[in-house]
Amino acid sequence: MVGHDSPSLYPWKRRPNFYPRWIHSTEKRDVLSATEKKYQKLWQDEKAFESSAPSCAEFPMGSVTPEELAASFPKYVNGTPHLGHAFTVSKVEFATRVARAQGKNTLYPQGFHATGMPIKACADMLVNEIALFGKNFEGYSDDQAIQTAKVAAMKKGDAKYQFQVMLSMGIPREEIHKFADANHWLYHFPQAWKDGLVQFGCAIDWRRSFITTEVNAYYDSFVRWQMRRLKDTGKIRFGKRYTVYSPKDGQPCLDHDRSSGEGVLVQEYTAVSCKVKRWCNQAQSAVSASNFPSGASIFLVAATLRPETMYGQTNLFVSTTITYGVFQVSEMVFYLVTDRAARNMAFQGIFPQWGTAPKVMEISGSDIIGTLVEAPLSFKGEVYVLPMDTIKESKGTGVVTSVPSDSPDDYTMTLELAKKAAFYGLHPGWVCSDILPIIDTPEYGDTIAPTVVQRMKINSPRDGQLAEAKEVAYKIGYFQGTMIYGDFAGKKVQEAKPLVRQQLLDSGNAFVYCEPESAVVSRSGDECVAAFLDQWYLTYGTDEEWKTQTLNHIVGADGLGFNSFTAATKNALESTLGWMNEWPLSRQYGLGTKLPWDDSQLVESLSDSTIYMAYGTIAHYLHSDIYGKEPGIGNIMAPQMTDEVWDYVFALGDAPESEISTPILEAMRREFTYWYPLDIRVSGKELINNHLVFFLYIHQAIWGEKAPQYLPKAIRLNGHVVLNGEKMSKSKGNFLALTTAIEKFGADSIRIALADGGDGVDDANFEEATANAAILKLYELRRWSEAVITHARILQAEEEYGNVREVEKPGNADSIQRSGTKVLWDELFENDLNALMDETIREYSAMNFKAALRSGFYDFMSARDSYRAATLAAGMGMHQDCVRRYVESQALMIAVIAPHWAEYIWRDVLKKPSSIQTARFSSPPTPSKVLQSISDYIKTTSARIQTTSSRLQKRKAKGKLGTFDTSAGKALHLYVASTWPAWQSRCIEVVREMLEAGALDLNETARRFDGAERKRAMPFIQELKRKLDAGEAMEDVLDRTLEFDEVEVLMMLEPVLRATVPKLQGVKVYVQGGAAQGESGGVVEYATGHVSEIPAAVKEPEPGVPSIEFVNV
Repeated sequence: MVGHDSPSLYPWKRRPNFYPRWIHSTEKRDVLSATEKKYQKLWQDEKAFESSAPSCAEFPMGSVTPEELAASFPKYVNGTPHLGHAFTVSKVEFATRVARAQGKNTLYPQGFHATGMPIKACADMLVNEIALFGKNFEGYSDDQAIQTAKVAAMKKGDAKYQFQVMLSMGIPREEIHKFADANHWLYHFPQAWKDGLVQFGCAIDWRRSFITTEVNAYYDSFVRWQMRRLKDTGKIRFGKRYTVYSPKDGQPCLDHDRSSGEGVLVQEYTAVSCKVKRWCNQAQSAVSASNFPSGASIFLVAATLRPETMYGQTNLFVSTTITYGVFQVSEMVFYLVTDRAARNMAFQGIFPQWGTAPKVMEISGSDIIGTLVEAPLSFKGEVYVLPMDTIKESKGTGVVTSVPSDSPDDYTMTLELAKKAAFYGLHPGWVCSDILPIIDTPEYGDTIAPTVVQRMKINSPRDGQLAEAKEVAYKIGYFQGTMIYGDFAGKKVQEAKPLVRQQLLDSGNAFVYCEPESAVVSRSGDECVAAFLDQWYLTYGTDEEWKTQTLNHIVGADGLGFNSFTAATKNALESTLGWMNEWPLSRQYGLGTKLPWDDSQLVESLSDSTIYMAYGTIAHYLHSDIYGKEPGIGNIMAPQMTDEVWDYVFALGDAPESEISTPILEAMRREFTYWYPLDIRVSGKELINNHLVFFLYIHQAIWGEKAPQYLPKAIRLNGHVVLNGEKMSKSKGNFLALTTAIEKFGADSIRIALADGGDGVDDANFEEATANAAILKLYELRRWSEAVITHARILQAEEEYGNVREVEKPGNADSIQRSGTKVLWDELFENDLNALMDETIREYSAMNFKAALRSGFYDFMSARDSYRAATLAAGMGMHQDCVRRYVESQALMIAVIAPHWAEYIWRDVLKKPSSIQTARFSSPPTPSKVLQSISDYIKTTSARIQTTSSRLQKRKAKGKLGTFDTSAGKALHLYVASTWPAWQSRCIEVVREMLEAGALDLNETARRFDGAERKRAMPFIQELKRKLDAGEAMEDVLDRTLEFDEVEVLMMLEPVLRATVPKLQGVKVYVQGGAAQGESGGVVEYATGHVSEIPAAVKEPEPGVPSIEFVNV
């Protein structure tokens, strides 16, 4: 079973049509597209992709195990992709069709994911815009903008209003008001998704389609069952925790609720409270004017990720370009931080009232310089506030501790201020140049920052290398450092860090402060904060047993053989498991399923879709429409799906007491146990940090203990898609929606271009030029196939190819074909097809679709072209059986990637009685090594001859060719060796002796030859060793006897060479070796028996490597 992500019905993922460059002539595309539409309808009419488990009538429950059933009826199940991920769609599509061609019962269901706040947020925006501009937005002041909104949004991606976004998606203006109802989105877009996927040629069983959220009562029941089971096993808990939160929406803002900042987590700091001891003059005046209570304490709060370094604090930095606020914490306590930091603190219980940051005054950072503050743990006790204008208002509190011993930024700034105190308006005594060693490292000593700065030759606090220096210093200090100062001296930094932090917290000199790692904006346009609040959450990461079980499945420790395909995917899964720590489960705004035990909360959008693949196995029994309004084949009502029924259907419990009949219950359980587990899930790499790990976690929680055989078997990641080598961007006009691409190129051409894009986790390139080229290739190959099959002209025994071609002048000479006995060219071609089919099927099985496309399409056509050229040059034409086999095999090999084209060839051209969708990969005959050797020899020798001919032209152009006239006719002399040179034979014997004695030692081998001989022998021996090290058998490497008659092959090649080498008028073959050449060391002309010498300028030939000479005639 395979799965990946259901299509989201989110409006920003519906792409506007964009037509950057149309094909100049669309005739060929239109012919192919018409065929695609024809077969898409036929497949639906024939229900070609509807699959079911073997029935309980055939195999009663208990009479056979699920494993035995799957072995008898191999299966493969697919999940559901969406339009915005056409690349992922293609991988699942290809995998499904490969499985079907392998003879497996194959299921590809389709779901629609509508959970979350995005749809609701867009609907609410429309509500507001209708209130502003009217039902049809007739009150919008710029009428022209409305009319051109589609183009504007398409080209610039900057539509100001949601109704403009809707226009850009092709929604009629008078229909847009309906989308102010969030539920309307759920009824509009699924059909659009279905249309696109049908046009793409997806082999989907549409009976099993469904939509998420409570609009589908059956799916709603499924999610509520899942939540109850997770809560019962302690995987869902309630308590306070930090999370990314939208104040505007009043709820956590999780990945799918964000317009930007997906994947951003909460960063936890130690906020060190530095009490003001004495204000500088400017600050004192401002503070006095604000009427703080007598005796009030004001703290500059510095957020640090390195509390263990506070011992070495020498100063406190603020930015002169930031305006800070002073916020009241209690009657007598106030914090000086940035407004942004205070906004975060307002939702962490730091200020008196939740969500409110009571600002008492504002003050510029420039007015704080020279203030004296307490520095908790610092060896100085009290430090001065100094300027550092590289501080970012978007990070931390805007107040930074200075620890020059361990921070390159602090060290370089301190040096700058000490040297230029007057320039910065500082009293020299404010800048502390003392550096206290607090951490010792083997490589960088006990003052890491100065050492790093000196080694990197950093001379300024504005040096671009400081970011790298900071990273180096932190890693060295944390991973290699030992504390040499303070209460925890002698401990490793990794051990001391949490101890120092706790010491600061316990003393009241610090508190926990959190903020998002970087900016997060919700779908409602709100800048999010980090909030500390009560919430329901999943115990990812903190439930060590659950985490270990999931990790064991990933690494294969549970013996189930999980496959991640690449080390990068496996490492990424393990890494995410390592850092993932609890996940908010609920929210109050948006669409979805309510928590069973708290109707005020909705299950968040990533948590209701972790095991939906299981639902897809039985969806057609529950309902016949995606909304669950019409009962399915089981005639079941949603309330009848109790927890006990779900348990039974999913092989987690015994048969329940139920109003549902036993045969229907058993049939649903059979569907699940037959199709599950997922054989593979294909997903985009961006989901590795959330949904894919949730998917593994929840499967483990539901089935890991009771039925581990249903845990997922594999995950395969793919990269993103770039268009014509550039990142897709609506604002830059470099964007192509799937439906637009289908209209522009046709489905099969797009599928070919996507397959050609690649299969790894790196981003793939969709080249429009590749899609255009595919149109031409498919069209021309279709016409050729029609000509050679439908209009074949078979030669009679007494007829000759050349005469028939000259007299009858057919539209395509390839339609003239031989029958009867096959010649060597036929055998070579069939052997090439056998090898290519074997390679293609192997690549398909490994999900290497780019490689399968190369061997099963491009190389297939190249083999045909070579065969055509050879038989045409030989004046015999192609063999009827070879032609038919090629066309049939080509259709089979490309049916996975270009199914519409293949179906047309299969049914309309080859006149097969059934669909190619039911055809199977057959094991081709084992390729002949002898024929493969001949084929390789012909290709290599032909290429060498062509290269030599071209080189003569280049040398002539440079005036370096002597008397040879490239413009005149020429003859080709080929010198063939029947024996190996004596020196090579000696090398082989030496290598053989050493291998038989134990091992091939190149140093020892070199000592077997003298100086002059060694220079020639060792490169030859090194090449032999390379082949042996690559895994080639010793006898194949050392036994260099040719398995074919080299001269006979060259004579067969002669007419091909005459046809392909410019101005070639004749070919002579000379043979070196044997008694016929006498003692002269010469060569014998094969045709005449005449003995002559090899010209001095001609390289000595070797068996299988003839020497080449061109001469004028």
